[in-house]
Amino acid sequence: MDPGRNEICDLTEIILNESVDTDIQHRKSLRRPKRVLHFSDGDLEEYSEDETDAPPVNTTVTQVDPKTLNWLPWAWYQTTSIGSKVLDGCDYVGEWLAGFFGITAPKYQFEINEFYRLQALESEILRKQDLEMGGWNEHNKNNLVNNVQ
Repeated sequence: MDPGRNEICDLTEIILNESVDTDIQHRKSLRRPKRVLHFSDGDLEEYSEDETDAPPVNTTVTQVDPKTLNWLPWAWYQTTSIGSKVLDGCDYVGEWLAGFFGITAPKYQFEINEFYRLQALESEILRKQDLEMGGWNEHNKNNLVNNVQ
């Protein structure tokens, strides 16, 4: 179009490529959503092919009979088996020792406990003062009526 010409463009004859949209709608109509989540900014449809529905990976360890192994695989099997058991034992003993010596507690836990104790004590004192004063405090002090004779 020329920028100098002011013609009205008739767009009623333009055919949009809607095959992509209809193909997506057709595929969505074949699948039923597992669940539909409604949010303030729109809806979310979850289908069963999502990654959360994937079957768990089989991670079972097959038992090896050490009697059927040759010398080198047998030595490797025994080394890893004993090493694994020793590592588990060291982990258990280390956790027990850390608990016994108090290493697992935060470094300044006593300060944190003292802060909470003082905060509770202060709130208790303020509550008792409020009960004693019956609503009278420094702000209401000027509202007293003095009978001067």
